[in-house]
Amino acid sequence: MFMRIVLPIVALLGIALAIRSVLPYDVGLESGRPVLKSKAPPPAKPVLPPPERPSRFAESVHGMGLVEAQRENIPIGTPVPGVVMEVHVDGRPGYDPPHKWVGDRVKKGEPLFRIDGRELEAELTSREAALASAEAQLHRLENMPRLEDLPPAQAALEEAEARLLDAEAAFTRSAQLYQRSMLAASEYDRDRYTRAAAKAAVDRAKADLEKLQAGAWKEDVAVQRAAVLQARSLVDNARILLDRLIVRAPVDGVVLQVNVRPGQIATQAWNQPMVVIGEVDRLHVRVDIDENDLPRFREGVPASATLKGRTEPEFPLTFVRIEPYVIPKRSLTGDNAERVDTRVLQVLYALPDVPPTKVYVGQQMDVFLDLGEAPDRP
Repeated sequence: MFMRIVLPIVALLGIALAIRSVLPYDVGLESGRPVLKSKAPPPAKPVLPPPERPSRFAESVHGMGLVEAQRENIPIGTPVPGVVMEVHVDGRPGYDPPHKWVGDRVKKGEPLFRIDGRELEAELTSREAALASAEAQLHRLENMPRLEDLPPAQAALEEAEARLLDAEAAFTRSAQLYQRSMLAASEYDRDRYTRAAAKAAVDRAKADLEKLQAGAWKEDVAVQRAAVLQARSLVDNARILLDRLIVRAPVDGVVLQVNVRPGQIATQAWNQPMVVIGEVDRLHVRVDIDENDLPRFREGVPASATLKGRTEPEFPLTFVRIEPYVIPKRSLTGDNAERVDTRVLQVLYALPDVPPTKVYVGQQMDVFLDLGEAPDRP
């Protein structure tokens, strides 16, 4: 009998407690009457502890910093679209010699990846053949006349002179007979015209020989030289286009990221850099100073940084330069209370040569700028 009464009461109390725990309000008393009061939510614990200002800074400006290479991160794209045939920094096994990989150092001019250039290679072969033909034609003109061409021309002149002598002898006989009225006028005219034709033939043979001995006309040589220059420029253009298909490192640095693979179609409007290179011997921190803090900011003030979400170790920073152009904020921390409709001034600081712990490019840091007196600038 006791259990039949107690168990239902315990069950009803449990249900009431469960309902009360999920309702967004509590039951209270005001003026002796029960009323519903809103239940205050428990305070949320931050995912990361808020950044703490260094104790030696009496007053400071806080800014979010982004680690980058000393010469800034250089995104590498392609100057021409095409299919990627080979990537020299992908580090896949089986290459001879083995290729490099992310984190390896490359030198200026070292190939990173290559675009398909078979069509340009065929075009280069055609243009080189045209250049060879133009150069051979120029060589022929510059070396005229050929020694083998002179004897035939000289023989043709001698033959014409012999025919002229024969024609003059025939004309002399005809003239004597015609004066004695022993020869018809038609035969006399025939021998006279034959002599004139033979004389013209001698003049033509002599002119041909002199022209041959003089060599090529200088204007023809100039035209052919221009044709050679044009053909050579077309060959150089094809070689330049072929060389552009091999994307090379613009500076000495370390390969930070590779986003290209063989067989991929590379375009100039790629949404991300194909290769990222940077000089990481000494890293910089790009600090965003909110425009609301600019009246308090002074150039060259000392600064200190910590890794995001940590208070130790502390990195002493060295001022490098200011980029004096206020831009919209782009580096977001992910904080729910963070404003994104603001503008920032970017200031560059250098990390120490030997940092207290390993830092990677792209890592976020909390940076505090001391508002004390700025150091004297050299």
